[in-house]
Amino acid sequence: MSYRILVFALCLGFTTACVSPKIVEEMKTEQTELKSHNKSLKQENLQLNTQNTELNDQVKRLNQLVDQLVRDTTDRSNILIQLQNAHQELNSAYDLLLNKNSQMMANKAKETKKLLGELQVIQEDLQKKEDELIELEENLNTKQKQLLKTQKELQARERKVVELEDVISRKDSLVNALKKRISIALLGFEGDGLTITQKNGKVYISLDEQLLFASGSWKVDERGKEALYKLSKALENQTDINVMIEGHTDSIPFGGRGQVKDNWDLSVVRATAIVRILTESSNISAARLTAAGRGEFNPISTNSTKEGRSANRRIEIILSPKLDDLYEMLE
Repeated sequence: MSYRILVFALCLGFTTACVSPKIVEEMKTEQTELKSHNKSLKQENLQLNTQNTELNDQVKRLNQLVDQLVRDTTDRSNILIQLQNAHQELNSAYDLLLNKNSQMMANKAKETKKLLGELQVIQEDLQKKEDELIELEENLNTKQKQLLKTQKELQARERKVVELEDVISRKDSLVNALKKRISIALLGFEGDGLTITQKNGKVYISLDEQLLFASGSWKVDERGKEALYKLSKALENQTDINVMIEGHTDSIPFGGRGQVKDNWDLSVVRATAIVRILTESSNISAARLTAAGRGEFNPISTNSTKEGRSANRRIEIILSPKLDDLYEMLE
């Protein structure tokens, strides 16, 4: 259309050279409007083409859907026919079963009455069982409460056991450290009539008679006093350690001297002499010391040989950690 307008304008230009400028301007304006209108028509045409394409696609999908619906309808019709046939067969079967059931009901009436009687007995028995079950459940609840109480008590005891094990572990550590401390303090005496051992949670210091006393005497010589002095200093600050001093003799009867009449007296007097030296040579509390005489009745060797009797004539100093906190926990 713009081409026609251009040709028409050229023709007018050649044939009417005397046309006024106003007319020419109007023609230009009209030409511009026509171009704009033409452009608008093109865009509208493009949109219509796009919409036409989309509509064609929709029509195609709808046709496919219609075809599918037709197929589904055919299938459903076939299924309906099959179901109708099956329903008819079921009705026939139902009528047959109904007739048979009526006959069976008539035949089973007596048996049903019998079964009802048995059911009554079973229900009574079941009620009895339910009553017993309720009683058992009540007993079970009581047992569960008792079990819960027992479990709590067991947990408390387990905690107590853990605490006891901790206390025992600390006591063992204390005993180990004590043995090491005593061994250092008595360095030079071990093997010279003195031995240090650890057993049953205690430290045992065994001193031969030859290190402490002359034969048949209870007076401690200088070498023995030196060992006891070092021991007392090592124990001075160990306030949580109890000290038991035990005197031991061999089986040869003591002849007696003054108030010391036999091995019992001799063992006690020797233990007491050791206690006095320990308390006099340090600030160790006498309340922590115990003197005891065992006489000849706790030998560590045979009394039938000279060596055995020598080993039995001894002083044993037994160091025990205080167990007050342990006893409190046990109580």
